[in-house]
Amino acid sequence: MSNHNSFDPLNPVIILTETESKVAKLLTDYAETINGKDPNQESLELRITGGWVRDKLLGNQSNDIDIAINTLTGEEFAEGLAEFIEKSSEVYGITSSGIHKIEKNPEKSKHLETASTKLYGLDIDFVNLRNEEYTEESRVPVVKFGTPEEDALRRDATLNALFYNLSKNKVEDLTKTGLEDLKAGILKTPLQPLKTFLDDPLRVLRLIRFASRFNFTIEENTLNAMKDERIKEALTHKISRERIGVEIEKTLIGPNAIYGLDLIDRIGFFSSVFNFGALQKDVFKFNTEEDKAQATSIFKSLDTNFSSNLVKFQSLELEKSKLNEYVESIDGNKFNKKLFWLTFILSPWESQKYKFNAKKDSFAVELIIKEGLKYSKLDSDSVSKIITKKNDYQGMVNKIWNGNVLRSEVGLLLRNYDSQIFPNSLIFNLLDEHINSTKDDTASIISKYEHFIKYIIEKDLVHVTQLKHLLNGKLICKRFNRKPGPWMSKLLDKILIWQLDNPKLDEEKCWKYLETIIEEFD
Repeated sequence: MSNHNSFDPLNPVIILTETESKVAKLLTDYAETINGKDPNQESLELRITGGWVRDKLLGNQSNDIDIAINTLTGEEFAEGLAEFIEKSSEVYGITSSGIHKIEKNPEKSKHLETASTKLYGLDIDFVNLRNEEYTEESRVPVVKFGTPEEDALRRDATLNALFYNLSKNKVEDLTKTGLEDLKAGILKTPLQPLKTFLDDPLRVLRLIRFASRFNFTIEENTLNAMKDERIKEALTHKISRERIGVEIEKTLIGPNAIYGLDLIDRIGFFSSVFNFGALQKDVFKFNTEEDKAQATSIFKSLDTNFSSNLVKFQSLELEKSKLNEYVESIDGNKFNKKLFWLTFILSPWESQKYKFNAKKDSFAVELIIKEGLKYSKLDSDSVSKIITKKNDYQGMVNKIWNGNVLRSEVGLLLRNYDSQIFPNSLIFNLLDEHINSTKDDTASIISKYEHFIKYIIEKDLVHVTQLKHLLNGKLICKRFNRKPGPWMSKLLDKILIWQLDNPKLDEEKCWKYLETIIEEFD
């Protein structure tokens, strides 16, 4: 649980930065001009909502500010604000161009537009206070104007439902427990948790992300509600795979992915998140009974074996090893962190392929990443290379350890992994051997991989992915009076092997070697 919540929940104070103070003065001055036009109308009040309030109370800065408005839509308020700035630019030290273009964003309901802009360099979203009604079919609710209380109660967690009333300069806790929960580091829903999650199952993944980000505890009733099977079904038919992928990525690259993944495991959500997405039915339609049974078994293993694998992972100590620099290079890079956890989670699929229509098949890990999480081809290709080639990789590590290997064998394997993903390939395979070992041989496994790195350095294979052929196809065709054809790629492969085994020999020697083998290639 977080230990840096130093604010007083009975008297919460938010200190605005100089820039935030400028924004607050501009907005409240404009609100006062609106209120002065018709004293009989309900007074316009502005509230900063959600994450900004939470972060400020925790002592963190936030550059994204959401402003909730009680009497206007976000679009109406922002358009009027632009005119106000145009007339008063000298007073506030901001020009109308400084507000940038206000973009209409018809979110959820067409008649309640939000607007986004930049003020004094800060990103600001304007939206009206809302009340939401959900249907069983969609996470997109019917949205109406709401009261401050209704807007607070519709949110995913009490500590995300805190408001900062700009008009009154005070924090509002309309759920009654948000400040106490934030102080204690407890995540719970403002309303009954099961209904909250059935309305929008993405809230389950959001709360897990917040728990792992802030090291907070999910309240017991809320955590138990997350385990309901109906929520898994709702996640499948209510939430787009893109939205699921976004939440998972934020957890994976966050400060405590282990905690987030442990929570996903505890509520039995792995196979609901890491699956084939829209192709799930097709995979089970176009494959053999044996393949389908295997897929079902692996999905079950994701939910049953993860915790024990995590324990083994945490028992692996590399701080004093030469390999620790590779661990640090993963931990210090968001792409590598995401890659590491995806390979760790999806490793049970190994090189298993499945058909997803009558003619095409694909590695399971690629289907899950591209279709289940909607991540990029780079993500998919990188994870696939590491997982599907793990037997080759581990075999090569063992071969080097036993002292019976050609430089070209190692070089060809390493050319699969550019410098960006090499640390992941190394630590993944080390970890995979450690997890799957039935003996207490962690020290010898670490020694083996340290020896692997030593070999790569000594044999000058660190930059082998950048190695170019000494001879190119055009020169070869000219020299031997041949036309290009399929034979060329096989010949170039042979030349590359020769180069790897003869790193000190030059182009002239390569031509001589080529003359001895050219007749093999028609």
